Order: sequence, then structure tokens, then C-alpha cells
Amino acid sequence: MALTEVRQRVMQASYLDCGKTGTEAYELLGTGFRDLNEEPGAQVRSKRYINQKSTSKGITGYEWQSPYSADQIRSEAAIEFICGIGEMQKTGADAERDYVIVDLDKKEGSTGTSYKARKIRVAIEVSKFGNEDGEMTCEGNFLGISDVVVGTFDTSQKKFTEAAIGA
Repeated sequence: MALTEVRQRVMQASYLDCGKTGTEAYELLGTGFRDLNEEPGAQVRSKRYINQKSTSKGITGYEWQSPYSADQIRSEAAIEFICGIGEMQKTGADAERDYVIVDLDKKEGSTGTSYKARKIRVAIEVSKFGNEDGEMTCEGNFLGISDVVVGTFDTSQKKFTEAAIGA
């Protein structure tokens, strides 16, 4: 029997828009990030009808979040940006940005640098500045604000393009 190939984490890249309001500047969440997971958080509805002994369940929505932990490598633009949100205790729109998850194993187009991607508007929660053996860390969650937008991301241009409706 052949072994099943498990998808490797390096085949998924994450980018955060760290630009000033009105300008787009995606930065790779790579060096410094020790953990960056995705939790769709499906919300379930449950009903039992009078003619059934068992309940019927369905998905009614999602409470998406992505927990992260990073070393405070302040020369990394995304880490500097995230730490700034926590240090300045920013709220509302000042703590919201676009977050893009890129599937590097799903090429799109002929450029060789464009891949299938999902964009999610997130609130950036900074829950902890920690200390591990004298090295500073940063932990928190990217909290989903809106529905997923499907499209492509060009890794050389660092640009997200929304897919045409019905594509």
C-alpha cells in the first residue's frame, strides 16, 4: 500500500496587510511566527422534530479565528505592525486589516507566481507579550470579521485579486 502524502505547512503562506489606511502593503507572516493555525469555528444548529428520536443538525455560520504566536523579531514588518497594535492598545478600525491565506500548491495563471487564495478581514487581537528564556514573544488571534473572499494572490507583486463571480 502506498503512503498518503500529507500536505506540508510550507505549502500555505499567510500575508497581512500592514499598510497605512487606504494603502495596501501585504507582508509575509513567516520568520518569527512559531504557530499560526486556522480555526473555522463552525456554528451548529440542532433541532428535533416530533417524528424523530434523533436531532437534525446544520451549520449556520462560522466564528473564524487564527491563533498566532511569534518571537518579537522587530525587523519583520508584520511582527512590528502587530506588536504596535498591542502596545498602543489600538481598537476598532485601527486594529483591523486584510489577511490572506495562499495555497502555494495551487498555481493559477501563467505567471508562475499567482496562486489560489482566500482573503478575510480580521481584527488583530494581541493578548500577551511574553518572555521565554529572556526572549520576548507576542501572542493573540486574528478574529474573522467578514465572509471569505476567494481569489488569487501574486507572491511577487504581493497583490490579491478577487475571483469573478461564478468562477
